[in-house]
Amino acid sequence: MQEMIKRILEMDEQARQLTEDASSMRMQAEMTVEEKSQALKDEYLTRARKKVEQLEEKERGFAEEEWEQTQKTYAGVMDSLDRTAERNKDAWIKTIVNRTLGRE
Repeated sequence: MQEMIKRILEMDEQARQLTEDASSMRMQAEMTVEEKSQALKDEYLTRARKKVEQLEEKERGFAEEEWEQTQKTYAGVMDSLDRTAERNKDAWIKTIVNRTLGRE
């Protein structure tokens, strides 16, 4: 009888140990999953930030090219206006004076 009680106690101890081991393994697995999840999250964020930086750099280059082109266009327009004004300034002055004095 005592042997049987001893055997039951041993089996109970083994069952408790197995339960503790299983619980410990589950906690480790959960921690591993959380760690992996965090690592994946960090990796995705790193990739996303790098992609954003690349896109910003690319867009900045496009914007600078567009700005330079706009400046060239406006410089050409200003040169054209300056040439037109230089060619026509005497005629414009004469027309303004004549209109002011009522000669036309």
